[in-house]
Order: sequence, then structure tokens, then C-alpha cells
Amino acid sequence: MSAKNYKWPYQPLTTVFLLAPVVFSFALALDTYMPVIPEMKRILNTSQEMVQLTLSLFFLVTGFGQLILGPLSDQFGRYKILLSSVILFFIGSLLCANSGHIGALIIFRILQGIGACGMSVSAFAIVRDAFSGKQSAMIYSFLNAMISVSPILGPIIGVILTTYFPWHAIFYFLAILGAFTFILVIFFVKESSHPDNRKRFDSSLIGRYLNICKSLTFWAYTFPAIAGISAFFTLFSMTPYIIQTLDEARSQIGVFFGMAGGAFLVGSIISGTIVHKFGVLRTSILGTILILFSGVLLIVIYQINGLSLWGFFGPSMLATFGCALTAGSGASGALEPFGAYPGAASAMLGALQLGGSSIIGSIATLFAINTSYPLACTIIITSVISLVLLIILSWFSSKTH
Repeated sequence: MSAKNYKWPYQPLTTVFLLAPVVFSFALALDTYMPVIPEMKRILNTSQEMVQLTLSLFFLVTGFGQLILGPLSDQFGRYKILLSSVILFFIGSLLCANSGHIGALIIFRILQGIGACGMSVSAFAIVRDAFSGKQSAMIYSFLNAMISVSPILGPIIGVILTTYFPWHAIFYFLAILGAFTFILVIFFVKESSHPDNRKRFDSSLIGRYLNICKSLTFWAYTFPAIAGISAFFTLFSMTPYIIQTLDEARSQIGVFFGMAGGAFLVGSIISGTIVHKFGVLRTSILGTILILFSGVLLIVIYQINGLSLWGFFGPSMLATFGCALTAGSGASGALEPFGAYPGAASAMLGALQLGGSSIIGSIATLFAINTSYPLACTIIITSVISLVLLIILSWFSSKTH
């Protein structure tokens, strides 16, 4: 048996169904929690900033954790890291469900985030080990589509659970998902990394990360992706408070954030066609312009009509559509120069996308979350920086050809 498909006995479609719960857990751990966020301040007798940490630190850990867990899976194999991560996710979810203090909830969310990070990293590494070419591209597309469905389903699940049960039910639900995933991993998942392909976790990895960070191409494509995902994260963080400010029913959280998630899903589906027609660079520029325009539109509508559901979520849908374009083309463009060490480049890209977005989004939510300005300013600042980097890259590219 070749090293490429070492011990991996499943066809692509079976692989998708097997790994879907693994990658879905990370997204649901964010989205199902969203409807109860405004109430956590009262329930745990704490501040808005502390509640925000239960979101931003989870996102931060799942981002920057890739820089460590990815290389660890290269050294010890996918199965060990995946199994350990599922156990951490399960334990973290149970501990979150039984937290009675905001400090404990933050710590246990970090533990849950480490598990979610390892699950996601291992799943995508398994695909890279076992498949190539069109097959791997198809599996990646299906798994990403699964993730993009979470903003639609997650808030609805959260609303249903918190309507009939206390807030703890959300984390018990995630623990059940973790237990189900554990059973799948134990009985069906095999090791996909051949021992001959293992790479030690040593100091040379730091050098690879530094070389990646010196690349203009990497930053020019990564920052638009950060702009899109930070807009998504800021929208995610603000949505419950905007609904509360407008005195709307909690069920509206699922409806309107689901629509924004739907725009991201549509963008993910058609982004391949757009990239094929316009190329990676132009697609990134197009996505960034759409994100920038959505930020300007948010301010214009707010200045004219004040805060309203459609005035807030209408432009946000345009931003999440643009996010799908910058995320897809950004991954392709950022990783292209690093064929010698794609794993390290992929880990750095994921870390900056999620970790960087959590930092930017957390700064935005330090301000009063009862206007469109925190989201609009986040979008405008990050997309302007992105456009400048893309223009510089385009200028350098034209000089070298």
C-alpha cells in the first residue's frame, strides 16, 4: 500500500460523511451559543467584556492552536491527535455546561476550543494524506459547505434549546455531539499518515513560519480573508445585542444571522466559478470591494434611518458574501508559493484568519454594541488595508512579468 493512502479504506463520499461531524463541531460550538450571549451577563453576574471572552478566546485558540496541533499531527499521526482532541472537546463541553462562574466558563471554553482546533486540523490533514487532485478538492468543498451551513442551523438550534431548557442545554448538546464523534473515531477512523512521512516538531518549524511571514504574496491574500472573517466574527458577536437593543424576539437571531450565513454559503458555492473566470487576484479584489462597500452602506443607512434590522443585516449579508470570495481565493493565493511546506503555510493561514479575526472583532466589541459603527468601522479599516496590499501585489506582479 502506498504512503499516499496508508490505511485509509474509504471512498471520498464516505470520507465526507465520516469527517463532517468532526469539522461541524467547531462551527456549532460558536453558533448554537449565540442566542444566549446577552443573558449570560445577568445569569453569571458579570460584564459584557467577560462574556465576550467566552467567544473571542475560543476563536483565538482554534486559530493559533493550529500552529502547534498541525505540526504535532505531522509527528505523531492524525489519529492520536484527532482522538485526543475529540475527548478534550467532549470534556470541555461538559465542564462548560456545569460552570457557575464566568471565570470557569472562560477556562473551559478554551479547553473546548483546543479540542475543536485539533479536530478540524486533523480532519483536513486526513483528506490531504488520503486523496489528491479533484478528489481532495471535492472533499474540501463539501466539508467547507458543511461548516458554512452552521451559521444557518446553529442559532436555530440554540434558540430552540434555550426556549425549552436552561442555557446549560447548549453545552450538553455539544457534549452529545462530541460523544457521537468519539464513537465514529473509535470504530471507523484509521490512521492516514504513513510513518515514513512523519516530520518531527523541531525548531526548523519556526524558520518556516518566519519565511512565510516575509512573503508579500502571503499577506496580500491573507489579509482580505482576515477582513472577511473578522467582519463575520464581529457580526456574530454583535447580533444578539442588536436584536436585544431593537427589542426583537430572540428567534430573530436565528432568522437574520441565518440569512447572513446563507449569503456566505451562496458565495462559497459560486466562488469557484468566479475564480475560474477572473483569477485569484481579481476575485480577492472583488470580494474586498464588496466588503468595503457593505461597511460604507452600514454607515449611510444608519445615518439616514438609525438602527434597524434590515439596515444592519442587509449590508452584513453583502459582507459575508464577499467574505466567501476572499476566504476561498485567499487560501489559494496565499498557499501557492509554499509548495515545499504546505502544512506550515496552511497552519499559518488558518491561525491568522481565525486568531487575527478574534482579536480584531474583540476590539470592535469593546465599544457600545447598539449602533452599526463597530461593525462598519471594522469592515472599512480592514478592507482598505487589504485593498492597498492587493494593489501593491498587482503592481509588483506586473513589473515581474
